[in-house]
Amino acid sequence: MRLGKLAEVQITVNPLFILLCIIYVYLGLAREIMVVLLSVLVHEVAHGIMAKIMGLKIAEIYILPFGGQAKIEDFTGLDPDKEIYVALAGPIISLSMAAIFYFLPLKINYTTLDILVKVNLLLGCINLLPALPLDGGRVLRALLSPYRGYKKSTRDAALVGEIIGALMIAGGGYLIWSYHIGINFIVLGVFLFWAARREAKLMVYAFMRFLVYKKGELARKGFLPSLQVVSTENTMVKSILESCQPNRYLLVVVIDEKHHLIGMRTEAELIECLFEKGPRVTLKDC
Repeated sequence: MRLGKLAEVQITVNPLFILLCIIYVYLGLAREIMVVLLSVLVHEVAHGIMAKIMGLKIAEIYILPFGGQAKIEDFTGLDPDKEIYVALAGPIISLSMAAIFYFLPLKINYTTLDILVKVNLLLGCINLLPALPLDGGRVLRALLSPYRGYKKSTRDAALVGEIIGALMIAGGGYLIWSYHIGINFIVLGVFLFWAARREAKLMVYAFMRFLVYKKGELARKGFLPSLQVVSTENTMVKSILESCQPNRYLLVVVIDEKHHLIGMRTEAELIECLFEKGPRVTLKDC
């Protein structure tokens, strides 16, 4: 559901978040949900400001039950440092707000002040978890991608998200069984597990976008550092492309069974071949 625009950026709310708002209002917790919404917006605006500083553009702010997601138009896979800075901006501002509201003698209703501190502390800490689609997961992917490649790093961070989501669900179930509390943990766990699995399913599309964008980046800059690999002609193209790394252009030296040189294929040629002939294509088919 679209709420409107803030500084030319579209604000969209997940239906589950709206459902939670209705439930909270029905329970007489309208003030609490307003504090949550305001804190999430500030969190996401911080992402937007940092993205602008990094020369990136925010396409949309998507409000989720555990926070939000600032969707960046420009692809950050080629420059992991930018993704780290943008991802950390949100948790840093949330934790800073929690500290400000806790330590400074502000003239605000004590109950509201307490809610502000707790919400921003929780928002900052949860988003630092190294799990996609949380901010910490994007940091983890950015740190791993120079060594494992973008595709594998996305898969790893999404798997961590599924594991943490499952642990939250289990922990919430235990709290409900033992102390009759913990429903929030189950809700967050379910949504995190679902969102992480969704990231994993969309990984292929994000990866292909990553490869195509790199081709455009080469055309724009005129040069990129290279990564050279040696492969036989029967190797699947998608397996070779998994070794792609940010800021490295892939060159494949093709050899036969007797280790004689057959030829060389560029990353762009492999991308085009994969698009044209499907995921089971081999180097020989290219």
